[in-house]
Amino acid sequence: MAEHRFVTVDGVRIHYVAAGEGQPLLLLHGLGASLVAWAANIVPLSQRFSVFALDIPGHGDSDRPEVDYLPSTGSDFIRGFMEALSIPRASLAGSSMGGLLALRATLDFPCLVERLMLVDSAGLGRDLAWSLRALSLPLVGEVLESTSLRGTRGMLRRIFYDRSFVQEDLLQELYRVRSVPGSKQAILRALRGAVSWRGLRSRWMMLEHLKALGVPVLIVWGAQDRVVPVRHARRAAGLAPGVELCIFEGCGHWPQMEKSAEFNRIALDFLTDQRVFHFKEPSWM
Repeated sequence: MAEHRFVTVDGVRIHYVAAGEGQPLLLLHGLGASLVAWAANIVPLSQRFSVFALDIPGHGDSDRPEVDYLPSTGSDFIRGFMEALSIPRASLAGSSMGGLLALRATLDFPCLVERLMLVDSAGLGRDLAWSLRALSLPLVGEVLESTSLRGTRGMLRRIFYDRSFVQEDLLQELYRVRSVPGSKQAILRALRGAVSWRGLRSRWMMLEHLKALGVPVLIVWGAQDRVVPVRHARRAAGLAPGVELCIFEGCGHWPQMEKSAEFNRIALDFLTDQRVFHFKEPSWM
């Protein structure tokens, strides 16, 4: 059974959901979202793992401190969260910006990470959606970024390939947490710390580090991702031969939700080292 809990990490109150028993698994959502991005995965994955789905600082029901939300800060946060809960070592799964934080943490604190799952992750290529690049511009971002109900609906329509997944309960939950005071400022700080009008800032390009991570890595992507292009995944798998790659056809930026049953199966296979797939470019329909 999933339980909502809070813990203080470096003076910041963090909301998370815990479920299951076994080896720890941390789930990290992306920019402007919350742990609801993992709603279809928490319980299934908790059948084999102790799952911790976090609202990263500045998002969800966690605090929104006035700090620079850099990927390096996110890496320190992951370490602090694990220390606060006395988690000596865990597997990390990160979606979008959460993938970049997980990558950074694996590089910074390799002794803490067992396995790494990157889901439509930032950090593997420079080019990103123009909508994200525009938000990085002074004043322009303040005008374009909307945490309103309409703005949240627009965000979800960009995330999903199949727009029937833009369901009312998901929309209302994301709107609830995005409308918390300070959310818009936190989102823009986090974005501008990692993205410029040219795309991902070069200091956060992690592609060349994949070969040296020293942990098993699975990259999962939606073939029709409108936010972070699927070519990032293909290029990463080509440069790092030990990396497993799964690409879902007919799927956007959140394959963990849009293809949840298949996603949960391959995630459990990977995390339990049941290597039933050795492939570079499958299609799940």
